[in-house]
Amino acid sequence: MTEIDRIAQFLRQGEGLTVEFKEARTDLPKSLFETICAFLNREGGTILLGVSDDGTLVGVDPGKVNKLTKEIVTQANSTEKLSPICMLFPETIEIEGKLIVYIPIPPGSQIHRTKNYPYDRSADGDFRVTDSETLRLMYLRKVSYFSENQVFPHLTLDDFDRTTIQRARQLAQVFRDRQHPWGTMNDEEMLRSAGLWQRDPQSTSSPFREGYTLAAVLLFGTPQTLLTTLPQFFVDALLRRVDEDRYDDRDYIRDNLFNTYDRLIEFVSKHLYDPFYLEGAQRISIRGVIFREVIVNLLVHREYSSGFTARMMIYRDRVVFENPNRAFYQGLLDPDTFSPRTKNPTLANFFKETGFMDQLGSGIRNVTKYMGAYANGQSAQFIEGDMFRTIIPLDEILMSTNVQTADHSYHFSQSTEIKPSSVDDAVNDAVNDAVKAAISDTVRKRLKEELHFIYQYQGISLGTLKDVFKISRETAQRDMALLREAGLVVFEGAPKSGRYVLTDFAQLKL
Repeated sequence: MTEIDRIAQFLRQGEGLTVEFKEARTDLPKSLFETICAFLNREGGTILLGVSDDGTLVGVDPGKVNKLTKEIVTQANSTEKLSPICMLFPETIEIEGKLIVYIPIPPGSQIHRTKNYPYDRSADGDFRVTDSETLRLMYLRKVSYFSENQVFPHLTLDDFDRTTIQRARQLAQVFRDRQHPWGTMNDEEMLRSAGLWQRDPQSTSSPFREGYTLAAVLLFGTPQTLLTTLPQFFVDALLRRVDEDRYDDRDYIRDNLFNTYDRLIEFVSKHLYDPFYLEGAQRISIRGVIFREVIVNLLVHREYSSGFTARMMIYRDRVVFENPNRAFYQGLLDPDTFSPRTKNPTLANFFKETGFMDQLGSGIRNVTKYMGAYANGQSAQFIEGDMFRTIIPLDEILMSTNVQTADHSYHFSQSTEIKPSSVDDAVNDAVNDAVKAAISDTVRKRLKEELHFIYQYQGISLGTLKDVFKISRETAQRDMALLREAGLVVFEGAPKSGRYVLTDFAQLKL
């Protein structure tokens, strides 16, 4: 179902508990954030700007659309307007010649306020919550539904990794082009603004117990904090290419979610191929796109109250992800028709604020988009149940040429000796023409072999280069510096897990 189909469905069914129409011809409605707040505090919903109460399309002024969408995003990230903040993704869609602003609102895992008051939603619309009993029931509804809201009153900032907090702050600043409010906050203010400090809803009389939440522990806890507050939490990464009963390589990870993400990405880069792929004129890493989305989903949508282990298992022909789940459905999901629901809204919002994920449901759509190119026409499977399973098929031919195995030896479907091929002359010419440094014939010959290898296997890590060509790390670094200065290779990825690939210039020459 396309976004236009969804909107047409909303227009047919009219306003209700999860749908709101607002005209907003040239300015944002004054009640907009009351509705946003109410949807966050209930089950989420959809707001359509440019539609009258009876469902008539009136449209938004084309000259004001960009201003309105920018104001929505900016104000949703301001604690003065919405507390805790929430990242929203308004879209502009044309229907019957009129522009509509479509704002999907996820359910929040905590109580949100606007103008210092929480709002709730009923069939009659939005209403301000003023009595303590209704507010207490709202807290209970959230905490029983979202385990990430569990409060730990004994925790202090000393129980968190300050380096990771600073990293999150910097990522948010980069993602928001230096305009994120976290940039001017200290650590405590930042965690509170993100909804990581809450009142314990089980505390019914003053003084109320307050504290950092399970979400805060997961995002920033030190390994020791995680062990004492959530002893069942770890992620198991396994390579089972040869021994499917046990494993060929393993990374047992008990760390905060940022560091866990890094280690899972590094494990993927170590053991999976990344085919050459152009999107327009730009080369992109489809391995990076696919597994970034699946790993984020594994971490963000896990049910953390469960004692079951989240796992990533790489086989010869597939990669299987499993994570404990609070299921809303049972069975195979259809990427075209499924309705996404967040399991941990605070975690999801934090990963959105720092640029690791887009809006809810985009992960499955992005994986589906690039899957055919990555796995030779095969499709991924997403299976909902008490354990959510994602199965990513692999191209067995490309897997057979993958160079790195668990014991750090290297093998190929053919000899590692560089064989004559139709591109040999092009490689020779590329190195001879581009590398102007005064180097020996031995070094020049090795550079040609290295470039041929990068061409043949769509990239190479520094460690692989060192082992395949039996050279020191310093020599490998010098060789890559020569090819980089010649405009033939470029480094892609994280410093520890990235690799050297051909530049567009080199691709054209070869």
